[in-house]
Amino acid sequence: MPAVFVVKADPNYAQPWQMRPQRSSSGSAFIVDTKRRHIMTNAHVVSNETTVHVRRPGNPKKWRAKVLCEGKIADLALVTVEDDQFWTDELLDLRFVDVPELQDSILVAGYPLGGDSLSITKGIVSRVVMTRYAHASNKLLGIQIDAAINPGNSGGPAFADLQQGKVAGVAFSKLSNADNVGYIIPYQIIKHFLQEYEKHGIFRGCCSVGFRWQDMENTHLREHLQVAANQSGSLVYKIDPLAPAHDVLKENDVVMEIDRVPIADDGTVEFRNEERVEFSHIVRAKHIGDSLDVKVLRDGQLLDLKFQLKQRRPLVPILHGVDCVPSYFIVGGLVFVPLSIPFLEHAYGGLNWRKLAPVPILALVTEYCELPEQQVVVLFQILAAEINFGYKFQTVKCEQFNGQELHNLKQLAEAVDTCKEKYMRFGLEGGKSVILDRVQATTDGPIILKQHAITFDRSADLQKATNNSCVAEQPDTKMTEQSL
Repeated sequence: MPAVFVVKADPNYAQPWQMRPQRSSSGSAFIVDTKRRHIMTNAHVVSNETTVHVRRPGNPKKWRAKVLCEGKIADLALVTVEDDQFWTDELLDLRFVDVPELQDSILVAGYPLGGDSLSITKGIVSRVVMTRYAHASNKLLGIQIDAAINPGNSGGPAFADLQQGKVAGVAFSKLSNADNVGYIIPYQIIKHFLQEYEKHGIFRGCCSVGFRWQDMENTHLREHLQVAANQSGSLVYKIDPLAPAHDVLKENDVVMEIDRVPIADDGTVEFRNEERVEFSHIVRAKHIGDSLDVKVLRDGQLLDLKFQLKQRRPLVPILHGVDCVPSYFIVGGLVFVPLSIPFLEHAYGGLNWRKLAPVPILALVTEYCELPEQQVVVLFQILAAEINFGYKFQTVKCEQFNGQELHNLKQLAEAVDTCKEKYMRFGLEGGKSVILDRVQATTDGPIILKQHAITFDRSADLQKATNNSCVAEQPDTKMTEQSL
């Protein structure tokens, strides 16, 4: 069971023209295929890596490793060591087993902080639940255990049987506000990840059902929708306009079965004897492009329907490197960015964004895209200059430019680049406006960028998309006799 040592440079969504300071971290891993030289760990252990090294137990040498596949939604990654010497000694593949029963023993192995040697902690399976592997992402099946999981344990195996090398899952997180409540990734999710890599060479993500639902435990709600006493299901109240489900389902449909599995009024399905999980578990187990069979009750009539499953594409992207990258556009000192969860986390300090971000911005987080490539354009901050004196807006949605409705940041950049009018009017949420003189904004732009040590007026993705950019005014590098 190797230890993993990573040096990483994380993006900075609050200042997207630069990276965050370089930092080092460590984690755990284990070998899943000696023939193909595959080592498994958590995606968050190796994400944004600049260098990755692994060290075998009892061996001081650190071997250079390479990331083969990273699945941030499932928090899993495959790495390999190309040096033959790493694989010279006899190494055994660990075997996965299905979800253990409640109260079964679990041994978590890894390299937590506090020492360099292998650590093993013991616990039991407390419950099987749907949990979020990444903040604001879809819920996936997880196993809750009471064995201690600490920083450095991430990516290590959780053994159902240590002597026989049977692995029940991969350690990945713990509750910070509780004692000895940790989570491991079960084999169903690991198998899905490995199948994706085997077939596509990448992890494409997990499926979304394409609609939102509510429980149907209220008697009056059931009567209104003509649900009989011996029937149960979940009420569809919102459908993703870009999902295949939009062409098949209707709002106020009652989904009673998916893939012939009955759904209870609380939105759960039977998992094992006397265990239930959210019905989305069945959807997450499928691959993108698979079909889903549903039985719905519509206006008192039972219908058997089918539609294709696609990946979730929310209006506000969730994960860096999955559905968003740092992007920005600066004009006249106004800094525009696309709204995303990583942006909110960086701008408002981790998970505090749910409390600190403006309410109109928070209301957009749960919305669906209505158009392909749609983004929420946000005026994040204003780089102080004479041209923008008196404007004090921060993190407010920009809805229009010169009367034209905005759909993404690229559209705004192109509209500014091609503007011929005397003034540029940025229409903000609530009817407020920022108006700048176009010629002065063009003239002052390089100076403002230079004052704030920003090289370009737009991110690399926009430079490529618009085939244009403004460069900061270059400083005078000549040294005078007086300065010497």
